[in-house]
Amino acid sequence: MLCALLFSSQAALATTAEKLHLALDDRLKQCCAKSSDPHSNNNVPDNTLQHWLGVIYDKAQVQPVWVSMDGAGEKATILLAVLKNSEKDGLIPEQYHVSRISSLWNGRSPAELAELDTLLTLAFITYAHDAQYGRTHSQENTPDPLIKSEGVPAFNALALIKTALSAPDFNQFLVNLLPPHKYYRNLRAALPRYQNLAAAGGWLPVASGKSIRPGEEDSRIPAIGKRLEIEGFLQLAPTDALVYDKMLVQAVIQFQLRHGLTGDGVIGKSTIAAMNIPAQKKVRQIIINLERWRWEAHDLGKKYVLVDIAGFTLEGIEGDTVILEMPVVVGTQNHETPVFSHLIQYIELNPYWNIPPQIARDEMLADLKKNPHYLNTKHIRLFSDRTSEAKEVNPLSINWNQVSPNKMGQFALRQDPGKWNALGAIKFVFPNSFNVYMHDTPTQTYFQRSNRAFSHGCIRLGKPVKLAEFLLGGIEKGWSSEKLKELIDTGKRTIIHLPTPLPVHITYQTVTSNQDGTISFHTDIYDRDQKLEEIFFKE
Repeated sequence: MLCALLFSSQAALATTAEKLHLALDDRLKQCCAKSSDPHSNNNVPDNTLQHWLGVIYDKAQVQPVWVSMDGAGEKATILLAVLKNSEKDGLIPEQYHVSRISSLWNGRSPAELAELDTLLTLAFITYAHDAQYGRTHSQENTPDPLIKSEGVPAFNALALIKTALSAPDFNQFLVNLLPPHKYYRNLRAALPRYQNLAAAGGWLPVASGKSIRPGEEDSRIPAIGKRLEIEGFLQLAPTDALVYDKMLVQAVIQFQLRHGLTGDGVIGKSTIAAMNIPAQKKVRQIIINLERWRWEAHDLGKKYVLVDIAGFTLEGIEGDTVILEMPVVVGTQNHETPVFSHLIQYIELNPYWNIPPQIARDEMLADLKKNPHYLNTKHIRLFSDRTSEAKEVNPLSINWNQVSPNKMGQFALRQDPGKWNALGAIKFVFPNSFNVYMHDTPTQTYFQRSNRAFSHGCIRLGKPVKLAEFLLGGIEKGWSSEKLKELIDTGKRTIIHLPTPLPVHITYQTVTSNQDGTISFHTDIYDRDQKLEEIFFKE
């Protein structure tokens, strides 16, 4: 009798397993049929999802990956918890089928289990893609044409799911898909605070009017105090004081510095405009910048240089410590500095400036037509073409009024080293397709401004000698600032190769984290946030 019962039980299990196998096969056929649905919310292209579903279940011999006849397994439980919490990273749980997965969780029919298993696989693929590379990171659909995506490895869902399922700590594996560095962590930590502020109604706008200086009276002072109190720049704002006192001045200066403004304490148009950015807008900014960090390499390196275009800053980082910080000048809206990562290979002291054809055509030709001596006054030498066999040409021998822009672009122009050189005394080279580099500049006045978008795309440095010292290892490696200045003072062009090329990450972050973990907001100088808002926050 016992043998008969055991045989009957085993037969029932086999029948149930076979039913699950058949239900899973049917479900996969349905998924493939729906993969071209234009209303799909998946961030990974549908044809890619169809491909990886087929590959994953084919390798599994059309057996469930996450469930058994008893329901969802331990890894499925962990995955669902991570998906539900993905909003903490500015992601959208519903894009990972969280509601449908939850509704199927207690189902036990073969059809329910098959749907649950495939949805978990789809959710894993999409979430893993978004966590590693971002929701919009591809050459086809990124809203930012200056995001360099050629270094992103091909997405291999099969290899990833194999590694994930064999990981000793599956939860930690999922955590490790996201950027681990402090810049991402600090933005992630700030997100719920601003979400709570927005949910509570944020703050009321401050009325426009004349600038308010320290010590002056103004009817808007109570509203300004309350505005700063809500965001945490002031502990307790008086409700009736009309005098712009010292305590409020310090709060305003802190607010200005955390919003990319000159910290002068004067409440002018720019400061009022920054105060009137709604809390919900700031939430969106944080989410957008979390996305930007997912586009970047997640491992920034042990020692690296980080440039933030929107914040006009450069940091030299070793470990988690900021060793060096300086202001930078970046490209104008017409000559945007691109976003990419590379390795700094060498430093050039007393560099030549090989003038780009575009600058020669668009700017210098007009100057030459006005003044044939222009190149000589700027210590710029003219060559017949851009080949190594080019001959030097006397600019006074040419009738510049008869030179077309196309012809001008065929000449080679090179500015000699010296105090007049547009690159200053130092150039930092990381060969790239954009022909962008970092360099010194003889024009120092721009570093005093809060908005520093004035270059043709390259990055001008506020402390170039200090950056060279940082890259070369400083005094310990025999490269003090004094030694570098001595080499510069010789006037000779000198190339110094870095013993080990170091990463440079040129980013565009309109929200950044500070050393104390607080965050700062910056002006969207290239109007890139709006493009992402249109994609992520469709009304």
